[in-house]
Amino acid sequence: MESKKEDFTKESEALNELIFEAKVLKGIRRMTVSSWRKAGVLDDKRDPKAARQWSYFSPLDVIWIGILNEMKKLRLTHAEMKACKKVIFEMVTAQDNKEYPALEYYTFLVMLYNQPIYIVISYEDGVDAIWMLDEKDYFSKLRDGTIEHHTALCLHKIVKLILEPVYKLPDFSATAGLTEQETKVLGIIRNRTFRSIKITKRDGEIDTIESTERIEDTDNIIQLLTEGKYQNIEIKQINGKIASAHRTIRTHVKK
Repeated sequence: MESKKEDFTKESEALNELIFEAKVLKGIRRMTVSSWRKAGVLDDKRDPKAARQWSYFSPLDVIWIGILNEMKKLRLTHAEMKACKKVIFEMVTAQDNKEYPALEYYTFLVMLYNQPIYIVISYEDGVDAIWMLDEKDYFSKLRDGTIEHHTALCLHKIVKLILEPVYKLPDFSATAGLTEQETKVLGIIRNRTFRSIKITKRDGEIDTIESTERIEDTDNIIQLLTEGKYQNIEIKQINGKIASAHRTIRTHVKK
């Protein structure tokens, strides 16, 4: 993700507003929620002075409950859930120089930037390490051996499931973790008509993509010459006739 000045104040207020009733917790029994509260896995935000203690949850609470439900399916104990909670809710500093619980901050990235985020639980004889990682950091730690035996929960999919009316899950299969400029480069690379590609970077970002394309259809070559759709073109003749051409296209991608 590109580092830039942001202000997450409104998003934070929205994620922490107690707007959901218990009925939104589909497939999760009240006894389960109660046991999580007693174990200190889920914070109890009910008014202790109220005659009837109604349960209301914030969007962030509901996301956390969704994560807990996935941990329950993995048969994590309450003690292991608490260990995960400590990491998942530790304070991190965001681009607006304010501190937020890690789960809240990474939910910003999911909802505002379509960023895939993984909750990685490493284990041997039990849970021994927990990380919240974006796609690049996740695969980097896999490559260098930092992460070995583990389970990964997809925060972006949990957010999609829990907050479906306000969040549309993007397709990460083709361009996971890539910037907009990197995605454009990938599209050019996958175009088999290009025989060479040159990438120029400026100030650490992709500035220009220069690609050379082979064209064999004579009519297309004539059309290119007529319309001037090239920065540079090389034409090959055989027996006095045009056989093929190579045109160079420069694409400026830096914003």
